[in-house]
Amino acid sequence: MFNIKHNQEKQRVRPVRKQEGFVLILALVMLAVMTLIGVSSMNSANIELKSTANAQQHQFAFHAASSLLEYAISKDAEDINGNLIDFQTTSDIPQQVAILVDTVVINGAVSYASCSAGIGSSLEDGKAFAYSFYAVSATGTNAKGSAFSQQVQGVRYTAASCERLI
Repeated sequence: MFNIKHNQEKQRVRPVRKQEGFVLILALVMLAVMTLIGVSSMNSANIELKSTANAQQHQFAFHAASSLLEYAISKDAEDINGNLIDFQTTSDIPQQVAILVDTVVINGAVSYASCSAGIGSSLEDGKAFAYSFYAVSATGTNAKGSAFSQQVQGVRYTAASCERLI
């Protein structure tokens, strides 16, 4: 009888000692897995933050170039010499335009492209309206110069004729 009780006590004590080590190892493995998940989440958030900042800088450059296009086709637009933009010229020399957006100078040009005779109501040849076509180009950047946007817009103006005046 003494032997049976002694064997039962040994059986109760042994499983408790084996489980203590297993729980410690399991806790360390779980801690390592949770740490990896946390580091991965932080890296993912950091990449998204950089991507968003880059998109914001590109949007600034894009809108700066769009602002110059809108300014250049407005009726009060001036070139870099202070002269009004001439949409009646047929000169091949581009008219340079520049505006200041925040702290960045945005550059562009207005260039004569071509002329086309319209359909008129007169029976006489050459009495119809004519249209001059101009290309307005703009290059926008952000303050750091890391984002870049180039845009071109066509503009049509009524002209007296398609004769080249140089």
